[in-house]
Amino acid sequence: MADGKPPSNLGCVLALIAFPFVVLIGIIIGLVLRDNDEGPTEAHDTLESGELDETSWQVDAVLDVDGQTCIFLYEDGADDPLNGTCDLQPQDVTYSDQTVVFGRAQPNQTEVTVELSNGDTVDVETVTAGEGIGGPFYVTVVDGDVNAESLSSG
Repeated sequence: MADGKPPSNLGCVLALIAFPFVVLIGIIIGLVLRDNDEGPTEAHDTLESGELDETSWQVDAVLDVDGQTCIFLYEDGADDPLNGTCDLQPQDVTYSDQTVVFGRAQPNQTEVTVELSNGDTVDVETVTAGEGIGGPFYVTVVDGDVNAESLSSG
């Protein structure tokens, strides 16, 4: 006050005016950068489909939300699978006198041999899935009401 002027509070006034703008800009940036509310989604790739005993079915390779590779059989366009697995155990679903046999194979396998409950074996070529889903997988339809017991080691 040596020169007789009252002290200026211009810095405080500017800070009070700028503060709401800074907060508003922060909120807008936060909304733009926030994660999607839906979270991660599954990736599906249909490997084979058909109709047996008047029931439509499809076998999908699936990469689930946790990053696990699985294979599932769906009936009549349902959202939930009827049967499936995320391991290497062969799966089966029977329709009257035919059975859909499907599963995952070891990496780099081009063919698997599935042992059936009636003592027969079936050789199935493997297929790969799209959309970044690891594989390989196999799907086939065999005659008879049989269970897929295991993959042959020989």
